[in-house]
Amino acid sequence: MNLSHKGIESFNDTLIKELPQDIETLYVWNNQIRSFEHSENLPRTLKKLILFNNQISSFKGCENLPRTLKCLYLGFNQISSFEHSENLPRNLEMLHLGNNQIKELYLYGNQISSFEHSEGLPRNLKELYLYGNQISSFEHSEGLPRNLKELYLYNNQISSFEHSDQLPRTLKDLYLGGNQIGSFEHSEGLPRNLKILILWCNKISSFKHSEGLPRTLKDLYLIDNPISSFEHSENLPRNLKKLIIDTPQIKYPQKILRYTQFKFKPLETIKFLQHYQDFVSILNEIKYNPRLERMKSKLEEEEKQIKKDPESFYKLII
Repeated sequence: MNLSHKGIESFNDTLIKELPQDIETLYVWNNQIRSFEHSENLPRTLKKLILFNNQISSFKGCENLPRTLKCLYLGFNQISSFEHSENLPRNLEMLHLGNNQIKELYLYGNQISSFEHSEGLPRNLKELYLYGNQISSFEHSEGLPRNLKELYLYNNQISSFEHSDQLPRTLKDLYLGGNQIGSFEHSEGLPRNLKILILWCNKISSFKHSEGLPRTLKDLYLIDNPISSFEHSENLPRNLKKLIIDTPQIKYPQKILRYTQFKFKPLETIKFLQHYQDFVSILNEIKYNPRLERMKSKLEEEEKQIKKDPESFYKLII
């Protein structure tokens, strides 16, 4: 049934009330409907409802939509929030929201397995929450909104950075904890303006290929990865400010990272202090950073104290 271009202002309109009660598809685009109020007047057998180009601004009242609804098309409306969307029909299989004003989209805990068809997502989207799904690759992510800033992919099945060159170039924060990424290989494809990369609880075992990481990266989270050496860590981005890492496998690091603002778990900081001789030798080679010079002085003072009183160092590491 087609009720497009009829000047309908609400679902309380006579044309809606007089619809046959057995129809399954209804076109009501290019009208002036402002809300889902009175949508209980729609036929209870309805499966597809096309509401393109109306003036609907929220999901308030959507609990009155027919429970039989499978497809709901709301492109070119004025929706700016997902508030009340929890009341949408439970059997809904397709929700089209293109060209609205939505900036955050929560799709976590579903069975989404790929980015295929993501071109249907709202174009103004800034944050996309897809954690707890079944996504295994960045393939087809070229369809994601081009203005996306934050992408949450915790607890999926992504195994590598392959195809990451398809991600939106505007991306600033990428959350990939709880996946199966085994190395930094292909990380050169990541967006060049990326600032935060969360990789806790993956399978990364070394810093090999870390030279591919974006030069703009500020924070890198690597807790609960089987990293066993700091070899190749000299290739990490020079602008990196924070590295969150636990390194129980590293007993005698051959290299200490050259950065001075890395944050380690307290226990790991103590482990590095036990190898202060290694630390001092590295600091002697790197003199361009005033913070490093201050750290060197501090370590030298600690070394003198340890020589005078070995017990004091033992107390420190307890």
